[in-house]
Amino acid sequence: MDYQSPVEEAGYTAPAKVQQAVKATSAPNGPAAHFMTTFAIGDDLYDDSFSIDAANGEFLGECGVGISDTVGVGEPKRVSAFEVWLFDKNDIQTVTKVLMSTRAINDLATRQRLASKGEPVEAHEGLQVMLETASLQLQARVVELVYGQGAMPAGSYFERLTLELAVWPK
Repeated sequence: MDYQSPVEEAGYTAPAKVQQAVKATSAPNGPAAHFMTTFAIGDDLYDDSFSIDAANGEFLGECGVGISDTVGVGEPKRVSAFEVWLFDKNDIQTVTKVLMSTRAINDLATRQRLASKGEPVEAHEGLQVMLETASLQLQARVVELVYGQGAMPAGSYFERLTLELAVWPK
């Protein structure tokens, strides 16, 4: 008999990590960087970061998405919030927004606790949020959002979340 991890025994398969970086097109107003990232339940270490470089190769900064909060206990983690962040080499402060599940944002204690990490925003498919630093602008768009089903209340945690990140110099 082959060994199965507790996650596999529970019926979850390891998610295929989607990470795509696309260089800007020749369009004059096109983004300097464009990325797609997907979280799928079972990826308990999800934390994607991307380098932002100018067309000439100059380092401008970094951006990324990571797990900010979870609900419940056990494995796999049930993620209820993600941090979307933007670091600009020309700015002393990293800007962060916290994309929260419906249940998390409607819980006052959770919303207040996560507000210390960044501006809380309720995630929904099609949502676009802007993060701005001294010399960069990042637009994060929720391409796909699927909530987990089960014993927890509806809208508690994410089964799958796909974000598109596009970065422009100011």
